[in-house]
Amino acid sequence: MDLIDQFINSSIASPGGDFKMSLVAKYFHQVPHKDIHFNWVNATFDLNDNQYQEALGIIVAIPGFWLILTLLFFLIFFLCRCCDVNSKKKKKLTCCKCFLFLFTILSIGVITVGLYGNYVTHEGMIKVQNSTSKIAQDIDDMNKLAAIVDKTFEKDIHDNLNLALNRVTGPIMKNYTLVNFIHAKIEEMKRNTNSASSIITEMRGKIFNKANFDQIENLNVPEKEMIRTLATWAVLISLLFIGLILICGVCRHSRCMLILFSVLGLLSLVICWVLTSVYIGFCVAVSDFCMDPEPFIYKYLPRESFLLDYYIKCGTIDQKSRITDNIYEKQSTDILMNLDKIALNHDEIKSHCRSNCSDLMFKQHMSHIVNGMNFVRAQLNKFGQYSNCQRIHESYKHSMNHSCKDVLEGVSLMLASSSVTGLIFTLLVLCASHTWINIRIKRNKAMAGDASEETAPFLAPASASSTVSSSTGNLKRTRDNYAAASGPSSRPRYSHTPPQTPHFVPGPNYMANAPPLGPQSTNVGQQGLQGHQMQHHHGHQPLGQPHYVVNYQ
Repeated sequence: MDLIDQFINSSIASPGGDFKMSLVAKYFHQVPHKDIHFNWVNATFDLNDNQYQEALGIIVAIPGFWLILTLLFFLIFFLCRCCDVNSKKKKKLTCCKCFLFLFTILSIGVITVGLYGNYVTHEGMIKVQNSTSKIAQDIDDMNKLAAIVDKTFEKDIHDNLNLALNRVTGPIMKNYTLVNFIHAKIEEMKRNTNSASSIITEMRGKIFNKANFDQIENLNVPEKEMIRTLATWAVLISLLFIGLILICGVCRHSRCMLILFSVLGLLSLVICWVLTSVYIGFCVAVSDFCMDPEPFIYKYLPRESFLLDYYIKCGTIDQKSRITDNIYEKQSTDILMNLDKIALNHDEIKSHCRSNCSDLMFKQHMSHIVNGMNFVRAQLNKFGQYSNCQRIHESYKHSMNHSCKDVLEGVSLMLASSSVTGLIFTLLVLCASHTWINIRIKRNKAMAGDASEETAPFLAPASASSTVSSSTGNLKRTRDNYAAASGPSSRPRYSHTPPQTPHFVPGPNYMANAPPLGPQSTNVGQQGLQGHQMQHHHGHQPLGQPHYVVNYQ
């Protein structure tokens, strides 16, 4: 944070020396401005210039071009990994997990810098808006004061002079010489009033056109800035949440979470590089404006160049005079001279009417004229305070300071955060994809290792093996049943191999002299006959079994 604070506190003077700006404005202004034909373009800020727009568009398109290359790389990477899923080489994932964990923590820190930059930008925009609103308010107050003075001359002075003139008649005033004198003085006061009104009209023409500032007010900058701030907060917090998904996937060794991060990570890459394009275009444009703001301002307000000279160059010495001299001073002086003439004529009329003017309405009208003149003097004094160049020039300096320092530095932090986050997420998506692909391969290997002996090429198929196994199980159950029926005295099968007996051929009286066969012997004989038939059927004799030849007569 010390590095960020040093970055925030560093500033340089503008080329004109009127305001301070961030050090990054100098570097962004040095970014090459070239058109599509690679010709150099004037770096003076002018959004109405097609060549400047073209050069700025090329700068904005650079992060977009990098995004396209990144997406193409991931397309080729996933295609290659799909063709390499049957790799038999064992791969350890410990290094990948450590890499994912460490770089995820790094990405969270970088995104936090973006959150701080968003806060700085928002605070700077609020200050710029306040300074601009103060300028607009001062200009509006000047217009209102000029309108009030003009209306006072018309309603309170000129109309009361006409009403007072109508009250000066012969029947009311018996001294006709005094009547002619009052008529002449009132007519002179009316001429002075008309002269002052024309000067007020000229003065109002020297005030900034309020319509220009109404266009700025109609942009609804505070509402749009609030929407931008909230949207940026939402995007950056979503990136933090995606990073937490990756940490959970690494800690739990979860293939599903790693796949989810890979999908969301690709979407995050698009968002980061789009934001980078917007931020770099904004930084370059604002830096160009801060390095030389006057051409754009003079072009935006072409009819009020003398006012711009007065307010922007306040405090400097011109070839003819000092700019600090109030440009409304001559008009104000002329108005005050006309007021003095009106007041002088009023005093003369008042001195002659003390004893000869008994009409109360006439006196009341003359009193309204005096009140109007006093009110005009007060409004002119206030107009001089609002029209002083120091007042608006200070607001202009504050607006430029916050635009070229706070706002520019905040957007620069967000630019660094979005671009670095895009690069880190590129590595994280690459490593996370490699990790979950190898997790699947290791599982498939384990399954294949368990069934390797069963699927060997020299063994029977799975269906045949299952048939043989079932037949073997049935035969085993038959043997077990036979052993149980024979009783405990019978020997277990395969416990003893009898010696081979030589072949013999029974004589003709063999069956006659043989002892009688019981039920058990009959069964044994039948089994021997069946075995003999099976041996002849298969064409071979088991090793170690006696061969009996039975002669049936």
